[in-house]
Amino acid sequence: MRRKTRDFGRLKLIAFFVLVAVLLPKFINARSTDELGAFSVGETGIKLCARINNGYEDALRFSVTSDQGFASDVIVAKDTCKTIETQAANYTIREYLPQEYILDGVTGGTVNADATSFVATAEGQYTVIYENSFYSKPYLHNFGYTGSNTTATAVGVHFDANGGTGSMDMQLFGLNAQQNLSANTFTRDDYTFTGWNTKADGTGDSYTDNQPMTFATGGELKLYAQWEFVSREAADIVKSLANNLGDYEIDFTKNAIVSDDIATANGNGVNRYTENGHDIYYFRGEVNNNNVIWAGKCWKIVRTTATGGTKMIYNGEVDTAENSDGDLVPTNTCTATGIDTQISYNNQSTFAFNRASTSPADVGYMYGERVVRETLSAGSTSFVFANDVYYNNGTYYLSDEANSGTLSGTGITVDSIEGTWADQRTNAAVKYHYFCTSGSAKCGSDEIGYIHYFGNSDTIYYLNIAGYNDIEAAKTAMFANTTDSNAKATIEAWFESENLDGHIAGTRNFEDDLEDAVFCNDRSYYSGSLKGKDSNATPSAGHMIYSYHGAYGRNVVNANENYHPSLDCASKNDSFTKDDTTVGNGKLSHKIGLITDDEYTMAGYGTSAYLYSGQYMWSASPLTFAGGYSAEFVWDSSLSYTTVGFKAGLRPLVSLKSGIEFADNGADGTATNPYVVE
Repeated sequence: MRRKTRDFGRLKLIAFFVLVAVLLPKFINARSTDELGAFSVGETGIKLCARINNGYEDALRFSVTSDQGFASDVIVAKDTCKTIETQAANYTIREYLPQEYILDGVTGGTVNADATSFVATAEGQYTVIYENSFYSKPYLHNFGYTGSNTTATAVGVHFDANGGTGSMDMQLFGLNAQQNLSANTFTRDDYTFTGWNTKADGTGDSYTDNQPMTFATGGELKLYAQWEFVSREAADIVKSLANNLGDYEIDFTKNAIVSDDIATANGNGVNRYTENGHDIYYFRGEVNNNNVIWAGKCWKIVRTTATGGTKMIYNGEVDTAENSDGDLVPTNTCTATGIDTQISYNNQSTFAFNRASTSPADVGYMYGERVVRETLSAGSTSFVFANDVYYNNGTYYLSDEANSGTLSGTGITVDSIEGTWADQRTNAAVKYHYFCTSGSAKCGSDEIGYIHYFGNSDTIYYLNIAGYNDIEAAKTAMFANTTDSNAKATIEAWFESENLDGHIAGTRNFEDDLEDAVFCNDRSYYSGSLKGKDSNATPSAGHMIYSYHGAYGRNVVNANENYHPSLDCASKNDSFTKDDTTVGNGKLSHKIGLITDDEYTMAGYGTSAYLYSGQYMWSASPLTFAGGYSAEFVWDSSLSYTTVGFKAGLRPLVSLKSGIEFADNGADGTATNPYVVE
């Protein structure tokens, strides 16, 4: 019991008790329990009655909960009763009071009280006296309730949307008769239904959707829908689609196919890839739930990034249809195929990767000095071969002793190698890289060469490295990022021509949606003469081993070695970014690039794979400098390659930054219902 009065209200307090003493008996006598609170014959449940005697209240609000989870809020008008039909046996009743009132006294039953409400925990009738602490005017409430019929023969299950929308009828269960819970029909925007619980906050007993249930005793059960927030962020949606089938190995040499068995499917769907502690999720194989409309164009999600971004590849323009006025308007569908999935610029749909192909530099998304290949005629016995070269004051010195430091020159002359000229050039070219045509191990700039390749003819192909200390210095100069490739220049010009950079006044800059992701042009060498000495190599059919770049080593089967694609870029110099100069080289004009061979390998081969268009498309991954020509990976239904002067399609990539959300429009990522970035 609590009291709250003011110092000047002692006389009013005395008057209050007098008033209570006068009114309470009159109230109880005037309205008997039978009149206001008694059950009629055959009634079961709980009856709540409101008798208000202060002239201010028109109704009371009660909360009723049962020991079996049933709960209900009830509004009872002044001088009326309401009956809750229920077969549960035990209840807790709470009355909610205006904040300015405090409990002054209770008669009848056992009550746990606080300042703004009371909880009745025993069956009976109660008269409750409250004091208005502001006006110091007493008023009376009266309610009665009785226990229910405890011989119930059924159980009623009530379903609460718990923040969702919709309605579900009560489900009646007979005792000891198994049946499934009704399937959930509630919905909630941005949430996924996860099951039921006897408490709204999920701390009670949990039940699954359609769970088989059997009740041994009657009563009531109230179940609250449980919801899990579903992020609309692009990367989170990709993650939510990931295959949940445990650990398994993907054979990247084989196609992904549709199958419920992951071993048979070979990774078809969304898979997780972990590198350097980061989980990345990528689409693979025959999927059609990765379609996105961004910047008014169609894209397909390829993968997420370590920074929470979402890389997407261009997939054509949004479909259009005629409206009632005969005008073509967007339909918000993305069904482009074939050549329509690649960009068109200056009325062209195919482009050379680079305009020249006779230098190792030409595989670069950007390149520097073009050290070109030249040919060496056969038959001369004046050639001198060596493993190493030293440059000093315009003169080159050859030595077959690595790091000997000598400038005297100790190379191997061609006439010291036994056999015909074909034998001599073959063995010399495999074992040694540098040569002088001067007849000695000392030569000038016009006499130095770096052997790269030889064919069935008597010709040796070499790089004229005049002006560079050695081949490493020449490679550094060739792979410097000073000149745009034709592919880079075309993609960035297309980006601007479509106004994706918002350069037209008053238009949106879509580039603000993109992260400064790395687009890799891995020019590291895996094997061959530009990697280093191949002294253990055995020529095949008179050919020296090609110079393969890193993607070849990761994504081409060699000596029973499976593909092992990597999403790390070999060097900062090859990591193309726009503004980031910490991880990347900061050489892009816009945040857009090309897919790598590693990403394509992970996405999967075959004519049913989502990247297949029936067209050759450029990759950003160099393959080789063979026979004096630079070649780049291209792909359609399988991994292929061609010289960089070949004309193929360009399907650029962008990477939505972390936090970019898809519209909540019920999209499922299919071509006819793609996700939309608003």
